[in-house]
Amino acid sequence: MSASPGAACDRSAVHVRLLRLFASDAYRPPVLPRVALQIVELSQRPSVTFDEVVALLEQDPMLAAKVLSIAESAFYAPRSPILSLKQAAVRLGLAALRDLVVEAALRLRVFRVPGYDAVMERLACHSSATAHLMRLTCAAAGVEAEYAFLCGLLHDVGIAACLLALSDDPRSAPAPAAELDAVLRGLHEEASGLVTRLWGLPPVIQRIAGSHHQLEFGGSPHPVNAALIVAEALACEHGAGMVPRSEAAEEGLDANPAALFEAACSALSLAPEQLEAMRADAGVLLGALTAPAPSREPPR
Repeated sequence: MSASPGAACDRSAVHVRLLRLFASDAYRPPVLPRVALQIVELSQRPSVTFDEVVALLEQDPMLAAKVLSIAESAFYAPRSPILSLKQAAVRLGLAALRDLVVEAALRLRVFRVPGYDAVMERLACHSSATAHLMRLTCAAAGVEAEYAFLCGLLHDVGIAACLLALSDDPRSAPAPAAELDAVLRGLHEEASGLVTRLWGLPPVIQRIAGSHHQLEFGGSPHPVNAALIVAEALACEHGAGMVPRSEAAEEGLDANPAALFEAACSALSLAPEQLEAMRADAGVLLGALTAPAPSREPPR
């Protein structure tokens, strides 16, 4: 991460302070809009309708506007403009709309920490890239994962939680971002699990968020963990990691050792040629994600 202004920090003291805060009953996680949490809950009901989800989303006009903005982006490439939330829901499907709502909510409310703007922007891009690559990886490896996108999107929310806690601490000025890498490496996985639990998200999301640097769960490799490890590696290879590709290293923030990536590929039975095809697809996908929104000319 690039440095930001501020005095040198005592990393050990910061680490202990965050541990105590996260262990406290008084800790409150970053605020995810109530509507987003309700839509995740509503999406689990087999009988839910488009109208119910849209009516709920309309209760938060700012979030609704952000959802429409993302739905109109170059990545989704609609052949004609999406003019309403109902259109977005019908075109994308409820599961994809749910995922888009959470992505919009994170960008609007969670990935915003005073004093750490550059880090939060990189976190937002990394999280979105990993989420989309989770879908790609699960499809290529034949992994059934209803919440694959959300697991990728939320796996590093603990980074935002740690930095927000430091930014809100009245006892000291926020430490420079570059000095916190070691602290964040040691705490962000646990913090991601804590935040997703306090938000009341589905248990599978809590578990993956809190163990996303671990391949094994219950004594054997878990396919969703493996998929997330592969998705993160693909994101890093294409410059969408938590550090620029030129600075990436196994000890960097949110990086995984090469041996863990290889073990994850083996657990998913990904052949070398299949992995190369995924790398090519990842490049196309991430290129579309970062493409400018299409301009809409009025009809003549």
